[in-house]
Amino acid sequence: MAKSVPATLIRERRSNWWWTLATLPPIAAALTANLAPEPHGHWSEHLTSVGLETAQLALLLVLVSMLGWRTLRVLLLVAFAVVVIGIVLQELGNDQVAESISRTTGNPGIGDGYAAGHDREELGTLLVIVGGLSFALFAGVGRRVPAWLAVVAAVMVVIPPPFLWPVAGVLVLALFDLTSRPRPVASDLATKR
Repeated sequence: MAKSVPATLIRERRSNWWWTLATLPPIAAALTANLAPEPHGHWSEHLTSVGLETAQLALLLVLVSMLGWRTLRVLLLVAFAVVVIGIVLQELGNDQVAESISRTTGNPGIGDGYAAGHDREELGTLLVIVGGLSFALFAGVGRRVPAWLAVVAAVMVVIPPPFLWPVAGVLVLALFDLTSRPRPVASDLATKR
């Protein structure tokens, strides 16, 4: 009879194809830019940002859902909530600016909601930076990811600028956590009941 392996040692490793999902936000931005009606100008740049932010927010929500909300500590969830609120404010602000100067060339600098939209987008950017840095800090201190990766993610919260690519660092941390952390298989879960 074959020697049995304890159920706790049987693990599955998530496929690395999840990393290809990181290409979805730039693809959404490129499609948004190409599908924007002419003439292009400052307004179409804000519209492109809306496409990027919407795709990245959807991707982050899917990744964190795949990780399991209950597996995240309270501080990580609070930091993630700040990030989500920041991205939503960025989206609303960019949409407001794009709508206020729609189909104009260059940057007219005026329009109903132009200044308010920029202010909302800047507040969202500030929240994205604070939430992203907090998320990286809490993930590193809580040993959810290696310390070196938490530092890289913290740098990626600021570089590239968060108004161009919000929370790139949080995306990297979520993808790393999803693909590198062993998950219990069904037989392992059945033995715990």
